[in-house]
Amino acid sequence: MNANPHLAIIGAGIAGLACARSLADSGVRVTVLDKSRGPGGRTSTRRGEGWACDHGAQYFTARHPDFIEELAAWQAAGVAAPWPARLTVFDSDGRRGVHGEEARFVGTPRMTAPARHLARGLDLRVQLTVSALQRYPHGWEIATAERGMLPEAFDGVLRAVPSPQAVPLLLPLSPALAATAQAARQRAAPAAAPSSP
Repeated sequence: MNANPHLAIIGAGIAGLACARSLADSGVRVTVLDKSRGPGGRTSTRRGEGWACDHGAQYFTARHPDFIEELAAWQAAGVAAPWPARLTVFDSDGRRGVHGEEARFVGTPRMTAPARHLARGLDLRVQLTVSALQRYPHGWEIATAERGMLPEAFDGVLRAVPSPQAVPLLLPLSPALAATAQAARQRAAPAAAPSSP
């Protein structure tokens, strides 16, 4: 690998951006690619004329000390805040209230705010759907559905996308890794809605 590597990260959700931010802060050159119109991944916000709707994650919690520290930085930057909603969960057991002392947080003013904060200063390229990866002696070349091959080669590629999106990229390169991604099972959290006071 080059002494000054240029890495591509596929996926501009929180995981991809946290990885990119850590690498960039360590002096590594990174380019983040995402198929959406902006960063956020599952912390997505849709906007229309006079309205906005967070339609991905409803809220998030912080348990690991490293993430608690990161959340404190987000709060200091004004991109996250506690969410004091009382919740009702609808799941296979029916409807029930959510109790407990675990703090819940949201992005402010929208759920995409922490992702946009992480993306500041990064080489973020959006509306690019990565369709194929190919490794050559000079590096990795990336094909996109919208613009064909990207003009540069990369020293490495990291994928921070849900397993169903990773499988077609991995299959031509490593059937074993593709099988591992294929075997991963994702499950949604129970639906929760704010309760009326």
